[in-house]
Amino acid sequence: MSVNANYGGNIAKPVHKVLTGSTTTLVGDAMTDNSMTLSSWAFCNPTGGAVTCDLYWYEDTTATEHLVWRKSVPANDTLIEADLPLRLWPADEIRAKGANTITVTLTMTMNLVNAK
Repeated sequence: MSVNANYGGNIAKPVHKVLTGSTTTLVGDAMTDNSMTLSSWAFCNPTGGAVTCDLYWYEDTTATEHLVWRKSVPANDTLIEADLPLRLWPADEIRAKGANTITVTLTMTMNLVNAK
């Protein structure tokens, strides 16, 4: 599957988080407006064994945590997803789950803001 889209905006500074355990963790900050799209993400596994990693979109308006991606990241490897853009609204969050020392990097696109 492939999604090809043009984004009217600019790439924001990447958000990077090292996970400290196997609990669901907020990556970055909650959105303050509707100007951001999550354009891609990467999970890096520096450990000696494969780790199942999850990415969640927390939808504030419904207080629902949606699982949007789950894959096993092989030992000493990185998996990148860039074909599933997620438009975020005020107070929405991106959360991740993996294991200790797994790193998550989010690449956000700043949109030209339109009304909902």
